[in-house]
Amino acid sequence: MPDKRTILFVDDEINVLQGLKRLLHPLRTQWITTYCLSGAEALERLEQEPFDVIVSDMRMPGMDGATLLAEVKNRYPNMVRIVLSGHSSQESTLRSIGVAHQFLAKPCDPDRLKRTIDDALGLRAILANESLQRVVASVASIPCVPEIHRKLVEEVQHPDTSSQRVGEIIAKDPGLTTSILRLVNSSFFGLARHVSSPMQAAAMLGIDTIRTLVLSVQVFSQFDNCASSCVSPQVIREHSTLVASVAKRIGMHEKVSREMLDAILMAGLLHDVGKLVLAQNLPREYCEIVKLAKSENVPTWRAETQVLGTTHADVGAYLLGLWGIPDAIMEAVAFHHNPQNALNTEFSPLTAVHFADVFANEQRLDGECDTAIDSVYVERLGLTERLNVWRDDVAQFAEQAACEAHGQ
Repeated sequence: MPDKRTILFVDDEINVLQGLKRLLHPLRTQWITTYCLSGAEALERLEQEPFDVIVSDMRMPGMDGATLLAEVKNRYPNMVRIVLSGHSSQESTLRSIGVAHQFLAKPCDPDRLKRTIDDALGLRAILANESLQRVVASVASIPCVPEIHRKLVEEVQHPDTSSQRVGEIIAKDPGLTTSILRLVNSSFFGLARHVSSPMQAAAMLGIDTIRTLVLSVQVFSQFDNCASSCVSPQVIREHSTLVASVAKRIGMHEKVSREMLDAILMAGLLHDVGKLVLAQNLPREYCEIVKLAKSENVPTWRAETQVLGTTHADVGAYLLGLWGIPDAIMEAVAFHHNPQNALNTEFSPLTAVHFADVFANEQRLDGECDTAIDSVYVERLGLTERLNVWRDDVAQFAEQAACEAHGQ
């Protein structure tokens, strides 16, 4: 039986803590839960024993949640940090953006709380890699889920949500609106008619697809001033867009559900986000990685393993897991170079993204190929006959998208 996971809950209201105890009592065989009434008490407890997760309220007297989580991040960087709070001031919310991995609102649905914690803990089982933990611990600023994306997630959860309301949220940000419309009107989607507003885009493409595009645009915008001179955020953005479009094409060819198609799209757009995290936070090491990959003619991810002991795929999956992104997407990001290491034996977002990455790299003019077909995975899923069908179907599409991304 695996070791029990330890979770520390912090809230200044005794009734809230008692409610959590009742809620989590059925999980006593899986979790060891501890409850503290203040930030100071929580820090004292953390000095006595280690915890896997801390779940804190925001508004507390003495030491608020943002201050507590900042201290936890500094002292115990590997802990998963979650905010569970009611109404808090804008100032405290902004202060918590850099120190919390997840934000949950009171009253929180019990299933959602359990799922959030389970997903965060399950990520460690998938990525239980000491080198990865060391690298993540050395990263000064792992990007947080963009605010507008959180608003869209909340909006989608409303029973009376609409494409009009989703579009209006996006339209409040002129820069984001411009980026979304440019992407929607590109060959990425190949729409027959021009889209002139976020409301129209949401109505034509669906709310989940628009939410995915917003997340991608805002995540990449956080790296516009990347610290490393060896990595171009624009090149990675263009490659990721191409991979997403090709993966989406593969999914459509296999007639997957709309839900899986959206997952494929998000996984494709974010599959290389770990490169940006590493290049931004470890610029010297990443330049060494780029030089090593070129001098030894090996894929970047192999050079990353030599230098760091982990890869951008691991870091990207770790990041998405902390954001609460679904497992299928996290799996696709984690294993897009070596899908045979995944447990899934059916067509999934991982399948589409892996082969899309291969096909997209085949279109590159510089001859660089960071992903090779995983023959073991092909054999396991019985995909030999499908490969040529997919390649023939997407080659022309991928070339068109690549030319547009480079402004040709």
